[in-house]
Amino acid sequence: MNKHTGNSIVGITCREASRLASAALDRELTRRECWALRIHTFLCRNCRRFAKQVATLHAATSFMPAQLRKELFAETTSLSAPRRDKIKRLLAEAATSE
Repeated sequence: MNKHTGNSIVGITCREASRLASAALDRELTRRECWALRIHTFLCRNCRRFAKQVATLHAATSFMPAQLRKELFAETTSLSAPRRDKIKRLLAEAATSE
C-alpha cells in the first residue's frame, strides 16, 4: 500500500501530515499534532519538502498588498451555487449510505 493513501509513518499518514503542515500556518497545533508532524516529517522526505513549500508560499503571500490578498482569497474560496448544491447532495447521500 502506498504511504500517501494509507500506511502511516509513526502514527499519521502523509495525507494527515500535509493537512497538519497547512493547519500549522493558521493555528497553533496541539502538542500531539506537533510531535506527530515533527516525527513524520523527520522520517518522510516528501512531507518535509511539502511543509517547506507550504511555509514558503504562506510567507510569500504575506508580502502581497492586503487588498490584493483579500481579493485573491475571496476568488479562490468561494463556490458557485451549483457546486454548493452538488456538495450538499453528495454529503447527504454519503450520510444515508453509512
